[in-house]
Amino acid sequence: MFAAAARAPGAIAGLFRKYPWIGWAGWIVFVAAVLIRMHPRRFGAAFQYYLDFAAKLWAEQTIYDPASLGDVSYWPSSLLLFVPLTPLDSTVAGVIALSIFAGLFTYAAVSLTRALLDDRADALLLAGVLLLINIPAAWYHFKQVQLHIPMTAGMMLAAAAMIRARWSAAALWLVLALIAKPLALVMALLAGVLAPRMRLLLIAGIVAGFALPFAFVGANYLAGQYQLFGLKLWAVATAPPAEWVYQADFTTLLRAVGIVLPGPVSFAVRLVAALGTLALAWNVRRAGGSKALALALLLLSGCYITLFGPRNENVSFLVVTPSITALGLLMLLRNETDWRGWVLLLAAPVLGFVISLPVDAVVKPAVVMAIYLWAARQMIVPERWRLLVESPVPERPRDT
Repeated sequence: MFAAAARAPGAIAGLFRKYPWIGWAGWIVFVAAVLIRMHPRRFGAAFQYYLDFAAKLWAEQTIYDPASLGDVSYWPSSLLLFVPLTPLDSTVAGVIALSIFAGLFTYAAVSLTRALLDDRADALLLAGVLLLINIPAAWYHFKQVQLHIPMTAGMMLAAAAMIRARWSAAALWLVLALIAKPLALVMALLAGVLAPRMRLLLIAGIVAGFALPFAFVGANYLAGQYQLFGLKLWAVATAPPAEWVYQADFTTLLRAVGIVLPGPVSFAVRLVAALGTLALAWNVRRAGGSKALALALLLLSGCYITLFGPRNENVSFLVVTPSITALGLLMLLRNETDWRGWVLLLAAPVLGFVISLPVDAVVKPAVVMAIYLWAARQMIVPERWRLLVESPVPERPRDT
């Protein structure tokens, strides 16, 4: 059994070399299956929430309830994206929205892979491998037509643009990610601090995202909703870990070993972790290298959002799995026997599959914490991280 396990990595690598299109085939089948099976029974309350609360925004009705951890916690610009879909049949609206989301995520995977691999000939095929590995993490969000998809895609596209020193494009993609979901603020803040050429555009984009709804609904109504939105975010950020049943983050990991933090203490830990994450990214920037910095920002943002973001759920790890996969692929393209790369690739589906709430609430944060600490160890010596990301990747001949 152990001998078979030892041979498995080589067999898997050989399969993809022999059939390099297998990743794209799996991804296309996955997306087509979700689109064909689109139905309110499948996307349930999640996508319907978007439509319902977008209609409330347009009708200038109350959106946010600070007394509830449920309901919607997206800012008004996020909901504004769905207003044009509200008059349509919900299934048709779901197909339209998911087609756009899937196209954006696919484009993001191709752009990130090509940027990391310097547009080498097989970068497009390797993007298919990245997408295939991320199907388990994407499954829930695609089925539920979640804004997590365009947020993650925007962050990936921003990283790809940063690698190519296209700072304006990177800032605009981050603004799009932020409009899709406020959690992208983590990467936007890191980029704003560490990439001065993006700073003004990011500030302008955030202001524009805040102000855009004022062009469509009454100012007094919207000001009141922003006040309620702020109160709701504070309630979510300071709630005890047991309050939100779907929670899976550092608080549920600690709870598994008998440590239950009060809400304000959890909030303080999130702030300290934010400063630590910024320090790691700052260290990477000192060593130089656009690839090293961009992938560090993408990975650190994903780890922070899933470990320390407010109300992270057991199904919400798509934001971190593409960067984990990309790093693992880079390492294995240099050395197919590098066990660290295989562990990273294995981590992506582990974070994607849903087992049960009690298991997910412990296993998934533990996996992300292990990756975060391992990455931190590399970034503490920034040249080590730079070599890990930026060392040349040799072209490999295909098996015949």
